[in-house]
Amino acid sequence: MDDRFSPAPPLAGQPPAGQSPAEQPLVGAPVVERIAQYGRAEQAEILGPGDDPYGVAYTGLTFRPKEIHFGVRAADGRLVAHTGLVPLPLTVGGTDLAVMGVGGVCVAPDRRHGGLAQAVVGAALDHARTLGHRYALLFCRPPLAAFYRGLGFREVAERVTVEQPEGRLAEMPLRTMWAPLAVGAGWPEGPVRLRSLPM
Repeated sequence: MDDRFSPAPPLAGQPPAGQSPAEQPLVGAPVVERIAQYGRAEQAEILGPGDDPYGVAYTGLTFRPKEIHFGVRAADGRLVAHTGLVPLPLTVGGTDLAVMGVGGVCVAPDRRHGGLAQAVVGAALDHARTLGHRYALLFCRPPLAAFYRGLGFREVAERVTVEQPEGRLAEMPLRTMWAPLAVGAGWPEGPVRLRSLPM
């Protein structure tokens, strides 16, 4: 093959021609790290400013913060992906379960389609397994359900209610999905009652 007209490869550490360092993809497998805190500043670092970065304000729900955080950083130290975890108490068809809630999944717009979401969610689920949890649970907008199915999550078909401030109960309008974290972990039948704010 004649490669006389192929562009020269970039020098080591340099982005391809026409691509800024912030836009270049991460090279190799993403390195996921446990991060000490994740608040509005870290969220804005990934998604930019905005009052509704996850597109769920229409639900009118109050969500609880996550307690355990995983992220991926770009070469310049900027946080570009995140997933959070929080233990949750819930009841399914009269059976009390302790599950690990998964939330706050996000990837910077300029780093999407590079496997970062799979990497941070996978690391979070692996950590949940080490803590002895048998189930993971998440809520997502319907267009994202196919992505989570690809990660092993399954949809909960039953009605799901969650707690809200002042002791109110609300029906969850988002898609509810679960994943087994232990061999043989099957989801019980029946309506789901989350005994806390959703994550």
